[in-house]
Amino acid sequence: MRFLLLFIAFPCFLSAQNQPPALSNLATSVNWATKILTITYDVTDPENDLLDISVAFSDNAGKTYSLTLPATGNIGFPVTSGTGQTITCDVTPLAGSVGAFTVRVVADDKQPFDLQQLVNAVDSLRLKSDLQFIEGVRHRISGLAHLNETRDSLRSLFTSNHLHLEEQIFSYSNTTGRNIIGTVRGTSAAEKVVVVDAHYDTVGNAPGADDNGSGTVGMMEITRLLSRYPTKKTLRFIGFDLEEAGLVGSTQYVSNGIPAGDQIEGVFNFEMIGYYSEAPNSQTLPSGFNLLFPDANAAVVNNQYRGDFITNVGNTNSQPIALIFANAASAYVPDLKVITLNVPGNGQLAPDLLRSDHAPFWVGGYKALMLTDGANFRNECYHTPQDTFENKLNFTFMANVTKATLAAAAQLAEIQHGDWATATFENTVATHDLPAGCTVRLRASSTRSGLYLDIDACDFDFVNIDLYDERGVTVLQTRLEHPASGMTPVQLQQILPAGIYSAQLRLPGGRVVGQQVVVR
Repeated sequence: MRFLLLFIAFPCFLSAQNQPPALSNLATSVNWATKILTITYDVTDPENDLLDISVAFSDNAGKTYSLTLPATGNIGFPVTSGTGQTITCDVTPLAGSVGAFTVRVVADDKQPFDLQQLVNAVDSLRLKSDLQFIEGVRHRISGLAHLNETRDSLRSLFTSNHLHLEEQIFSYSNTTGRNIIGTVRGTSAAEKVVVVDAHYDTVGNAPGADDNGSGTVGMMEITRLLSRYPTKKTLRFIGFDLEEAGLVGSTQYVSNGIPAGDQIEGVFNFEMIGYYSEAPNSQTLPSGFNLLFPDANAAVVNNQYRGDFITNVGNTNSQPIALIFANAASAYVPDLKVITLNVPGNGQLAPDLLRSDHAPFWVGGYKALMLTDGANFRNECYHTPQDTFENKLNFTFMANVTKATLAAAAQLAEIQHGDWATATFENTVATHDLPAGCTVRLRASSTRSGLYLDIDACDFDFVNIDLYDERGVTVLQTRLEHPASGMTPVQLQQILPAGIYSAQLRLPGGRVVGQQVVVR
């Protein structure tokens, strides 16, 4: 009986892993008279491990954390768990900068991270629920309404998980393409970037459940799970647009969307990850496959051409991350069959392996993988109205591919056994020659549908408004005559993409108020 009790208790012992610390109730208050910012937070750790607490500051809504402010208090190592923890900072360097600032606090107990526990959190039912929404024609002409709904769902996912949201907007064939980008900056090697991506558009006649709804929902699931934890390197999640028009979105990103100073460490590109079949002869191969990849060809042949594996496609430069993925699958998702391809050069000898958003990264010299179920070489519903989730999509397989990618991305990004949280504070102290008690600010609505001029205790004949995006491009020039106190709407030509804008409010008498406008 004693042996039986020990046997029963053993699984419980395995599940009682060291848990990461949890941050809560992060808040800020600032006294601009004394130039002191006070940060308060609560932090708990189930095992009462000593904690390393770090704080970082951003003046662009979390896009980067490059501000340096002297800080003292419950910061550094070691800090013990507790409520009402306090950090104080001297914000004198910010006194002349009117705008919003972001504080990020990270708590790390320096324990090993249990990747298996994280991998097990991937939920096939959530993948299915997401795909039920995503499925539907998402084409710039024949499916624009659902394309926009899908874009909105990605924006909502990124913002609700506290990622910095950006959109790369570009023109193509009388339409506007949009890459939807969510970023979590790394804590100690932020210049190194790990990308997980999927294209969210479809061809004009297909609901695109496998192509590429499956990849999109896999990327969404990894966003939810991996962004909960701090990582030493930066994580970036991208929904690419117009892949079906010829890799337009990813080409735009590689050409002019990668921020200066960012070093792309690796790209995990999902290109159809849901179609699975254990039936013999359910998998075909491109012409010449046997000559370029004899070992992979033999594996498929010896398995009677069953479509029951994920193909891990990397060029020679990308083999280090191809190995990370294959090892992650073996260690954490042993039920997932992986066939790894080492594509010579940038894939010129294998054009069928250049048909997704990894290809521009290869051309640019970046390490990138295409993770694919084989597209038309397996899925007979490819680019047809029959590409629905009822037609042989296997959510266990989809979840397994997502799990392996999650583990690989977490390892490459150097996940930390910790938690993070952000809070904001705003400098509304104007340093300009305005009447006593007078304030004038430009504000964005919460829905990005408009701007408002907020005037208090002032009487101006006019206010000229100049608004610039992060590149310095003018996005608005307008004049308000005799604006009243309170909130006055400012007419826009279009909805502003999320980002940080610079505004100059030019007032009578040559006075100018400069400020930042954060559009979320």
